[in-house]
Amino acid sequence: MVRGLGYVLLGWMLYLAVPVAAQTDTVMTDTITADLVLPTDSLVQTPVESYAVQVVDTTRTINYWNITRRTGEMIAAKPDTFLTDYFHRTHAEGSGVAMASLGNLGLPSESRVFFERADRSQFMFSDPYSVYMQQPDKFDFINTKIPHSNVAYQRAGGRQMREERFRALVASNFGKQLNVGFDVDYLYARGFYQSQSAKHLDWAFFGNFLADRHQIHLFINPADYTNAENGGLLQDEYISYPDLMDAQNISSLDIPTRLSDGTNAVWNKIKGMKVYLNYHYDLGFERQTKILTEEGDTVKQFVPVSSIIYTFDYQNAKKKFYGDSTLIANYYDGLMPLPGLLGNAGDSTHYWSLSNTLALSLREGFSPWAKFDLTAFATQDIRKFYFFDNQPENQYATYLGGEIAKRSGKILRYHGQGSLGVLGYNLGDVNLSGTIETRIPLWGDTATVQADASLKNLSPTYYENHYKSRYFNWNNDFYHIKKVRIGGQVNIPHTKTNFSLVVENVTNYIYFNSNGLPQQCEENIQILSARLDQNFQYKALHWDNQIVYQASGNSEIIPLPALAAYTNLYVDFKIAKVLTIQLGANAHYWTKYYAPSYEPATQQFKLQDRDDRVKVGNYPLISGYLNCHLKQTRFFIEYYNISPMLLSPPEYFSLPHYPFNPTVLKLGLSVDFIN
Repeated sequence: MVRGLGYVLLGWMLYLAVPVAAQTDTVMTDTITADLVLPTDSLVQTPVESYAVQVVDTTRTINYWNITRRTGEMIAAKPDTFLTDYFHRTHAEGSGVAMASLGNLGLPSESRVFFERADRSQFMFSDPYSVYMQQPDKFDFINTKIPHSNVAYQRAGGRQMREERFRALVASNFGKQLNVGFDVDYLYARGFYQSQSAKHLDWAFFGNFLADRHQIHLFINPADYTNAENGGLLQDEYISYPDLMDAQNISSLDIPTRLSDGTNAVWNKIKGMKVYLNYHYDLGFERQTKILTEEGDTVKQFVPVSSIIYTFDYQNAKKKFYGDSTLIANYYDGLMPLPGLLGNAGDSTHYWSLSNTLALSLREGFSPWAKFDLTAFATQDIRKFYFFDNQPENQYATYLGGEIAKRSGKILRYHGQGSLGVLGYNLGDVNLSGTIETRIPLWGDTATVQADASLKNLSPTYYENHYKSRYFNWNNDFYHIKKVRIGGQVNIPHTKTNFSLVVENVTNYIYFNSNGLPQQCEENIQILSARLDQNFQYKALHWDNQIVYQASGNSEIIPLPALAAYTNLYVDFKIAKVLTIQLGANAHYWTKYYAPSYEPATQQFKLQDRDDRVKVGNYPLISGYLNCHLKQTRFFIEYYNISPMLLSPPEYFSLPHYPFNPTVLKLGLSVDFIN
């Protein structure tokens, strides 16, 4: 064993010695082709752990990429500049095959598809806003040879119910290496039902510096999310059977809700800040590179051999629940604040975390034998949690881990990552994931076959174990959550087909019960999901489809619709060769199931009360639209939720007692300014 460890140590010493030797000014000669970039649209549904297809083409006028959060590796990205479904991506339903939400734009939401949900974060109160929140590893960094900006605006409803969203992106390079910019997202939706308004202000200041030896990414994100809570409709019959309620001619604002009296309201507010900095120092050498062009030009190219990586990741967030104490007491059946806290219905908690990561990486491609990236890292986390009584709770955690990745190549690509908690609160945590992809000739085209797997043994988050508020309190000692997932997918571009199959076994699953309290299920639960993305086209007629089948081993704990689908039927044509028009209709559908309900005080999705359960589903959400593109401008007109005009009785409920917005006309505009 000692000899084996010695060989491993010697191997790492040799790996680390290579970049030191390569740091000299030796000039080598090699010949490469400029065509190293593979199509980035090969994967329709790529799992979160997948890092396939990630060569960034820096020869383009405008380049977009994402980065991995821990080590800052660059992954080629496609920006949201597509016309198809542009109107649909402007609201929460466009974030997945089937989204469950409180109805209005900007309110909490959760995917009905189990494998579209991420693990619960350290600040779980932010999770329901994930479709709106900016994250450094989901953000599109830019390098542009010309100044670039985009302005987008959408609007729906009359003055009392109006929803509006304004987005602006400005990015500019200062020389070839430095890019800076900002992105602002302002959302204000008054709501189509009582006490349903939402207001978001989300800023992102970003920059990147890309040089031969230095690579820097900076992301600063202050954000503020506020929304009213109405607890859902008091009687669902106002929607399902308006004739019985004599509600044919009343406004949706007049429908009574459970946590509002039409004058006073109850609110949730989340405010936070993210500061992220990633720095790569590359060790390498220069070589003469002959580009295969007619002129046969030869240039000096810097070849990175290894990297020293540092990542600073800080975030804080505060949640505040406040409003009329009488409304809250009535909603919670006379529940009053804890003794000594009477007279103030508000309650709050906040936290901050600081993560520092140091990594060493051996780069792929500097030598014929260097067929993959190899990275080792150490991460130190500090977390602090506060409640309304201002008594902080501290957490510390240390992780060791590594990555191996082959990011280029036309036949085989793969990525594997693993981390182990070695000290502190997350001692014993294991997080392993891997993806492998290959391409095979098929029917005159190239098909992509991908397999992925993950193994997780995760500590419960602090808030899952402990929470202290005026209305909800718990102290748990939950076991580690164990997850084993395996899946694969096949993508055939020629037939516009993508099929994926995923199965996961989870033990000690943590959920919120019907009382709104976290609870752990110690049995093993298996979840199976099969997904088919299939697009058809005949001349100008297009029919795009996404269908997901799901099976839950315990539908009482993890309720899921057996079938969820999205379909989009439209014609696509041009007028005067410059105006592209897409005219059609789309629909979301899912089978009936006992969907989770929503708890306003903790903003978590919970199980329904068994004595008062209702099913939602088996009723499509249909919208008609006109989607257009003219030069650098996209615009749309959407007639949202026309289902009540076609199907009766109208049962367009997203969650128990929470309907989608009623039929309304929506308008949107997006303009790119490229100078």
